[in-house]
Amino acid sequence: MDRTLRSAPVAAMAVLAMACSAVPAASPAPSTPPVAPSDVPAMSEAPTVAPSASVAEPIATASEEAPGDELLAVRLTDVRTGAEFTLGELAASGGVVLLEPMAVWCSSCRAQQHEVKGAHGQGGAFTSVSLDVDLSESPEDLAAYADREGFDWHFAMADAALYRLLQDRFGVGVTNPPLTPLIVVEPDGTVRALEFGRGIRDAQQLLVEIGAG
Repeated sequence: MDRTLRSAPVAAMAVLAMACSAVPAASPAPSTPPVAPSDVPAMSEAPTVAPSASVAEPIATASEEAPGDELLAVRLTDVRTGAEFTLGELAASGGVVLLEPMAVWCSSCRAQQHEVKGAHGQGGAFTSVSLDVDLSESPEDLAAYADREGFDWHFAMADAALYRLLQDRFGVGVTNPPLTPLIVVEPDGTVRALEFGRGIRDAQQLLVEIGAG
């Protein structure tokens, strides 16, 4: 065999070995130092919501009155004498109070008021207040009406605030005079409405229902 042919494989292998040695060996990756627990940032915590300091109190209803009843504290003015009073003051000093929302034009109111007059004549132990809930009427009209009919108890005018207070408390019927609404205030401040729309109560029935017989 030709000597040149025999030496070719040897030369090729030498060249390959030199090429491999020329490639630098990969450097080992630097080791990552362990992270101390103190170096780890703390996770944010959800804000703590403090419990409510107070719970809303239930609102008193018509059948469950709270101390200091707003209706009892409304200042009214007698249209004939100019004297001021409250329902609470009348109840505390004179016992049962009968409050009648009314209007000068209301014939049912007038008929019921004559029965109230009869109840007083029978010795009924109660105080009467007639409250004009027609906001278009005047104190002069109301005073002339009371004098003309011979009614000798308190007559007063409701303003817009008292009108709304009555409706919120007892419903719209309380400001509808022909229903002859009647409200009783007890000496202890309890307020209760007699059933509206039952027609005219005679003097004796009235004394029984208000507990003044």
